[in-house]
Amino acid sequence: MSAIVDIIVPVFGMVLVGWLIGRTPLLSAEGLRGLTGVTFYALFPALLFRSMAKVRLETLEPDILLVFFGAVFALYAVLMGLGRLQGQGQGLGDRAMFALSGTFSNGVGIGIPFITYAFGEKGLVPLLMIISVHSLILLTFTSFLMEMDGQGGRRGRLAAKLGGAALSMLKHPVIPAIFAGLLWGLLTTHIPGLATPVVIDRVLQALAAAAPPCGLIMVGASLAHVGLKGHWQPAAIASVFKLAALPVLVWTLGRYVFPLDPLWLTVATLNAAMPAGANVYLIGQMYDTGVARATNAVVISTAASVLTLSAALLLLDVQTR
Repeated sequence: MSAIVDIIVPVFGMVLVGWLIGRTPLLSAEGLRGLTGVTFYALFPALLFRSMAKVRLETLEPDILLVFFGAVFALYAVLMGLGRLQGQGQGLGDRAMFALSGTFSNGVGIGIPFITYAFGEKGLVPLLMIISVHSLILLTFTSFLMEMDGQGGRRGRLAAKLGGAALSMLKHPVIPAIFAGLLWGLLTTHIPGLATPVVIDRVLQALAAAAPPCGLIMVGASLAHVGLKGHWQPAAIASVFKLAALPVLVWTLGRYVFPLDPLWLTVATLNAAMPAGANVYLIGQMYDTGVARATNAVVISTAASVLTLSAALLLLDVQTR
């Protein structure tokens, strides 16, 4: 129970603060874009760089990617089939959006603060391994299905479109920070006397400390500006799979098929239990497909994750640091 008080209350309390601010004139849509830019281009990169610079490559467990994405694509396939049966749209693009809504985790905006509060920097290492390829894999794959369905044919050739999507994911400010931190840690390990200057590290530390609260306020304000749109039932179905089925699948694979270190298994499971990320409705808007359903999935899963993440902390017996 202490984990719920120590982690859930601060995390979603700050999301609520952001939501309340977003409902007032204090934070307009333009102001939210500014807050998002500062958070993603300054605060999160500082946190991720400092965390990954302390990691040694030999301590990484690549099996976490097999566990997490094995579960993700198994559920993705199930949701693609269910989308047709439940009448979520006969088109491949519609079903891909339904599947993405039930599998894409908000590992950055909510996941990073959540795991930081729960486990500190040691918990960020497995999370960042997943995040480093999460968008690249899932969004590019979904874009591929959209292109196959002909939703974006007029925008260019398939190869060019997919290449652009992959490049866009790699240029996201979170990804370079992760790999830059890993590279810097490697250099400081093998070059005697090389280290981050104290003054620079203090700047990075100050920025990193602001990342979790600003990220959560940003999420809450974004939800206030997005809101529910149209029919919500399909989004509720996708949210059930996202918040319940995916973490169970990840835990099962990481416990019995590709056994992971207990901390890594817990972090992977909690990341799977995160609500749907904003990139879901961004992809929907890009292809003008399933926008209302994707938007509702983000809103509904974020609200419901207060309860499901609390249950996950209890079932995983997470102790606060």
